[in-house]
Amino acid sequence: MLDLKIIEIGQSDYTSPMILVEAVGREPRPCKDYRRLNSSIRNQYFPLPNIEERVERVSAAKFITVIDLAKGYWQIPLSKRAQRYAAFVTNFGPMFL
Repeated sequence: MLDLKIIEIGQSDYTSPMILVEAVGREPRPCKDYRRLNSSIRNQYFPLPNIEERVERVSAAKFITVIDLAKGYWQIPLSKRAQRYAAFVTNFGPMFL
């Protein structure tokens, strides 16, 4: 991921531990434990959009796009401001997404 520039080395006051999670029949995958960070941030609530209004807007559209966001956390970059909160610790030091 470092070679692909998905993550980069950096410093942050907010780091979360990373663990490998194993599932039967699957490769182990890295997961970050954000519980400590979650306990120190303010909740934000957003209303759900009105479904009838959304359907009406889509039915009037000239183009409709389907996007495959499998592994979306690799495809959508975080802002520089958000990166410091998503940092995690490795043997090589803190890393950012």
